[in-house]
Amino acid sequence: MLKKMKLTCTLITALIFVFIFTGTSLSASAKSKSSTAESGFDSHITNNSLAVSPNEDIAVVSDSRESSLLIYDLAKGKVSKKISGFVTPRDIEFVDSGSQFVVSDSTHGTLRFYDSKNLKLKDEVVVGPGAFGLAVSPDEKTLYVNNEAHSTVTVVNLETRKPVEVITGFAQPRQGITVSPDGKHVFVTNFEGDKVSVVESATNTIVNEITGFSSIRGISATIDGTALYAANSSRDAISVVDLSQNKIVSEITVGDEPYGATLSPDNKLLFASNKADNTIDVIDTSNHQIIKTINGFNEPRQAIVFNQAGEQAYVLNRDLSISVVDVKELVVIDTIHNDKTSKYNLQVKKSEQVGKYLADAEGMTLYYFTKDEPGVSNCKGACLEIWPPFHAENIKAPGSFDKKDFGTIVREDGQKQTTYKGYPLYYFVNDKQPGDINGQGVKDVWYVINKKTFKN
Repeated sequence: MLKKMKLTCTLITALIFVFIFTGTSLSASAKSKSSTAESGFDSHITNNSLAVSPNEDIAVVSDSRESSLLIYDLAKGKVSKKISGFVTPRDIEFVDSGSQFVVSDSTHGTLRFYDSKNLKLKDEVVVGPGAFGLAVSPDEKTLYVNNEAHSTVTVVNLETRKPVEVITGFAQPRQGITVSPDGKHVFVTNFEGDKVSVVESATNTIVNEITGFSSIRGISATIDGTALYAANSSRDAISVVDLSQNKIVSEITVGDEPYGATLSPDNKLLFASNKADNTIDVIDTSNHQIIKTINGFNEPRQAIVFNQAGEQAYVLNRDLSISVVDVKELVVIDTIHNDKTSKYNLQVKKSEQVGKYLADAEGMTLYYFTKDEPGVSNCKGACLEIWPPFHAENIKAPGSFDKKDFGTIVREDGQKQTTYKGYPLYYFVNDKQPGDINGQGVKDVWYVINKKTFKN
């Protein structure tokens, strides 16, 4: 049995994470992360996430390749807001009975808590670069955070919003993590070694390991605590794990590259989403037979959520649209689209310090980097943790700005970034609210876009 970290070590680790996150010394941060991908922390690993509020008012979606979240108004069937300022958003969970939601970002190494009604940032907790999957305990007092970079799980007290312990002994835990319905165990997927670690929540120690998977992805535990289902994307199968024996006892052959393995609320059905063939196989858990294959999706991954009544299931697609499945009929009855044809309205804001300057649609300040070149971003690696790229499609130029001056480049990692007169645009991580201009003049190379002072 592996021993958990002592609190002293936890606090030291947290302080190190705080230093890295704040970027008080950019050069020191860059040295400490020599292995960091130039495009952001572990950005070569792709995942998406979907969370639906308990009252089904809103859905929050993300893709790690996009630097923003989309908020869907489910009643109106359309996007109501876009929240920017991320680099690699990983997972989303509703907390506090749905009054807030939390988002992990593996590059920033933070958990950001937002109010579900006004969608404003309420709190930010540093847990260290590599933060991936999230799982909330049934009593909503504890949040478990996978850290792929450090092969740890951080335990966060949701009442105080503070990390209280770091559990070691994992091997690249990514998105897959879930808490048993009785709250006694936490199941953590390890991408390296293709195994599931079983953590006893009372002691925060690993008490068992389940092996034999192949590119393990999504997992779900049954209500009665007897079984675990896991998607194996490399061998196109769902593993059935007997938790009394902690071993795989059978497998169900499904479609091409299964990523999701999500149980319905009554545990009678399992949805296995197959990324490569754009389908979901519906499995009857009483006999482990596929009763239907639903078509019409676009690269479905782990992001599947049933509503509380179990009558509908929401499935996130590659383009961040949401397919709505009727669980009784097992058909797609609607797809809520991210309407990319709508105009993105940039803003011109004004301050005594800099006069008029450019901001995004939510009023967050945009900056340019004097060390960039037209069409080329020289902000890479640790720099992107402090200055996340900005991107929007179909921009409407504000005020005296000219639409033809705005363009798009494709960064080395494949992400798009909006430019002004060829210069890439960025956010500043220490701007927390619309109207903040804390990045102006940083190191004499970062500036707001002011038509009178911008030189190209």
